[in-house]
Amino acid sequence: MSTTVTVPTTDAARVGRASIALGRRRGYYRVLFESGPVDAATFAVLARVPEAGARAWLAEQVAAGVLRAVRGADADHEELLLPGEFVPILLGDHGEPELAGARALLGEHRDELPSVLGEPVPAS
Repeated sequence: MSTTVTVPTTDAARVGRASIALGRRRGYYRVLFESGPVDAATFAVLARVPEAGARAWLAEQVAAGVLRAVRGADADHEELLLPGEFVPILLGDHGEPELAGARALLGEHRDELPSVLGEPVPAS
């Protein structure tokens, strides 16, 4: 007789996964990949969403460890960066040449992924 053990999912992990699914479905990671580091106001414009919604989604991504805060170009504010090693997971990797560098980064940093990215994210 086999026993199945269920590992409880924390609310934070559940929110992180749902937020990732939303970002993939709406193309937010593509926006981040193509734009580089952005602040919330810029992301809102690029993603064509209200700034309040953009701030909430970006905050969820930071909390999940998916985005990193970096110093803005003018050094007076923070911007958010999608790390290159996360790109193949979040955009879906179908062998595109534009993701070659990101694939190499993922190979080097796979053991450093945030837990919410530890398992493959289903394609939207």
